[in-house]
Amino acid sequence: MTETTDVTTLRGDGSGRDAAGRVIVVLNPGAGSGLLRSELTDRGWQVRMADLSGGDLAGCVEGVTDLLAAPDSPARAVLLGYGEAGRAAMEIADRHPERVVAVVTVTSPRGEAAVTTTGSPQDETAVVTVDSRDAVVNGSSPAPVAAVDSPGVGRLRASDLSCPVLALNTADPRAVVSAAVSFLDGLHRPVDAPRTCPARLPALTPVLLNDPDVIGQLREAGPAHRLNAAGVATSWILTGHGATTTTLADSRLVADVAITPGFRLQSPDVTHRGEQDLITIEGREHARLRRLVGQYLTPRRVETLRPRMQRVVDDLLDGLPPGETVDLLRRFALPLPTVVLCELFGVPERDRGYIHEWLVERMRAVPPVAHDDVDDYLRALIEERKSRPSDDLLGWVVEAEGDRLSEDDLVAAARFLMVGGHRAPTTLLASGVAALLRDRDQWTRLVDDPGLLDGAVEELLRFVTPFPVGLARQATAPIEIGAARIPEGDLVAASLVAANRDPAVFTDPDVLDVGRAANPHLAFGHGHHYCLGAALARAQAQIAIGTLVRRFPAMDFAGDSRSLHYRQSRVRYLLELPVVLEPK
Repeated sequence: MTETTDVTTLRGDGSGRDAAGRVIVVLNPGAGSGLLRSELTDRGWQVRMADLSGGDLAGCVEGVTDLLAAPDSPARAVLLGYGEAGRAAMEIADRHPERVVAVVTVTSPRGEAAVTTTGSPQDETAVVTVDSRDAVVNGSSPAPVAAVDSPGVGRLRASDLSCPVLALNTADPRAVVSAAVSFLDGLHRPVDAPRTCPARLPALTPVLLNDPDVIGQLREAGPAHRLNAAGVATSWILTGHGATTTTLADSRLVADVAITPGFRLQSPDVTHRGEQDLITIEGREHARLRRLVGQYLTPRRVETLRPRMQRVVDDLLDGLPPGETVDLLRRFALPLPTVVLCELFGVPERDRGYIHEWLVERMRAVPPVAHDDVDDYLRALIEERKSRPSDDLLGWVVEAEGDRLSEDDLVAAARFLMVGGHRAPTTLLASGVAALLRDRDQWTRLVDDPGLLDGAVEELLRFVTPFPVGLARQATAPIEIGAARIPEGDLVAASLVAANRDPAVFTDPDVLDVGRAANPHLAFGHGHHYCLGAALARAQAQIAIGTLVRRFPAMDFAGDSRSLHYRQSRVRYLLELPVVLEPK
């Protein structure tokens, strides 16, 4: 798929893998690439040139993926791509943030690659852009952000990436070289501060909230930190188990401010809040809706649903070829929560494709838009329950409420449960299975001792933490947390990753241990926003993982686990999980 030429070696030990990221891969070399190679070689960089055979975006992405999978590929590198290869570099940085130090995209002013700049206040990552008239880059200056419009993979913005991005829109070779060299020099300025000095920590963007190492440094520096990102509401992040449980129980924190997943204030024009609708409404209404359905999602009630969930799991696994490579994410982890939700709400089998399409495809719309057809569909299901009682959540509520029933409330509660109940179980199942297979001893322990299953699910909830950040709440009065004083009106959210890996609470917190005895994790949150569907999520994971372990004890990755593709933004999740259920 690719041809690569190693055009220079590092001065010193000559190893690109130990070069602290001073390796750059130039994809589909173009204007200025030869001059850039010479300039960077003199500065001690290892430069690799790669001609990608695929001309379109998908082909370029596949080519870069193959390049990084090669045995002699650098562990981490800067990716510089010309034209379509620049868009591919951003895709790879999104999927493999652990492999990419930074991205540089180069397009001609009349080129076809859709690298654009916008000054939207919702963008979170400062990105430098230059054209042929402005070849000198000041890496500390705020600038518009770059975006790539990627058919088939969606619109990817630089703010989605966890690494620096430089977008160049020029045909002048010297402008490319001058801007790129200045940008790359800025990546490796020496830092002599101690590891725990908060002044030297990276800007805390939602992307970095997934990173246990970054969060660990913050936790060591103190229990509360200002979220430092452009276009974001004034926010504070809690970074410890004790600070999280104490602060989130504080009555001075309320959840009646409209926000979006990136902590941006929501437009007042949006009344139907999409993925965030119930969890950002006024507190008293939120409590009323939770009471309406909460009594039907208790562990005792969920136990009655276990036979249905087991049947769903078996049906999905029965349809998978045991001796062939299958994407366990697409064929199992993704559809399972949707089907379980359909069972919970009594959605007829003929309509389950419609619910799946809504949850998996339409709910990704940005900004959130109203889905009135879904509300109408839920109302129709509720109306049916009035004349024909049924053994599902809608039927239980309709029967119990009788004439007191508010259809609007039940529709809102049902919509909330469906929206909140599909992504987290998918992330837990896919990332949890990947973690177990990557640490084969832990998978083997489960195979040998099924009695560890319940504890293993709790450990995966802690280790994976499907939602790394809890819901932001607004301070109604000044609050002091450690040395930090949070002003009235600011938002406060908890890093559940930091809480779940706090060494003051968990022994060897970065180690996956399916036999861990004490496990007071906060994966389901804390306080009055504790996950309403916690019992359902637990049961679903126990049945799914338990069945996989029992039926396919030899299951393994179809390839190298290092090639797994993750999407990392505010929530880190797998894009695919290739496995073989019964390896030969």
